[in-house]
Amino acid sequence: MLLRETGLFNELSPELRKKLEAKIDGFGKSVRYKFDISNENPDPTKHDGKLIYPNMFILDPSTFFIQDPYEKRDNRSKTKRIGLIENVDEKGVPTKFKKIKVEGKYKGVLKLEVAEIAEHREFAMFLELHPKQTKGDFLDKSKRQMFTRIDEQAAANTQRSERTERVKALNVAQGMSDKDLIDFSDAMLWDSTQEIGILRNEVENLAETDPKFFNDLVVGKNIEYQALIKQCMDNGIIDYNYDEMKFVYSGNKQVITQVSPSGEKNEVQKFAEWLQVGGDKAEEVYKKLKSLLKSASKATT
Repeated sequence: MLLRETGLFNELSPELRKKLEAKIDGFGKSVRYKFDISNENPDPTKHDGKLIYPNMFILDPSTFFIQDPYEKRDNRSKTKRIGLIENVDEKGVPTKFKKIKVEGKYKGVLKLEVAEIAEHREFAMFLELHPKQTKGDFLDKSKRQMFTRIDEQAAANTQRSERTERVKALNVAQGMSDKDLIDFSDAMLWDSTQEIGILRNEVENLAETDPKFFNDLVVGKNIEYQALIKQCMDNGIIDYNYDEMKFVYSGNKQVITQVSPSGEKNEVQKFAEWLQVGGDKAEEVYKKLKSLLKSASKATT
């Protein structure tokens, strides 16, 4: 056993070793650990993807100390030195320790088959004791937390939720009429004069790549209001004064509303939000804009 008690190494209390064994048993057939070892890709022409990983990452330290909270035996210290013992000399003193290695091709993920491979089981026990495991029972806050155990159930739930969001978004996108596509494109401040096939591809691409954003956008009246504003701007009904952050009627320059400079939303999104929550005044503006747009549309046909 790599974590066998040898000399001053791995002298765990029976209670701690029992809890470790039970924890590993609870992982089922396998467990995965995600290592924070990626860097931004400096040259996409040489490497694929936004992130790059080292060809081989070796976790350090390979030996470390922990405090065993269950140690109550006489003449036994609570301080334990941990290491994956690979070789010992003729006196039984450890001379070589096995290291945890993560190959670059696995993109920072180490999968351990704890139910079938004895060595993998030892690796998992070692990692559960390691001071660099994020939220680990023995983490050392003075060290950079380098890895975390992947919660498989949580990961599965997240993937299923994302899949459900994606299916829902694609169904909505694929069911849009030509007018829906134009309105959506206007709401996104895209060029809605492009061919319908191009617009449909852009809308479906957004639904596929960012389904949560897409689904949040199509719920309620955000699309309707943002599209109305964009179409009124395109038809010369209203203007936006960037210096004063005010929407005005193009003809008489009467101020409609002033939007806040704070927040990440653009001016059209902020105006649309005001139209929905601004009370009677906002409702009157909304009706007027619809009427003016309708008149402008008739004049061009």
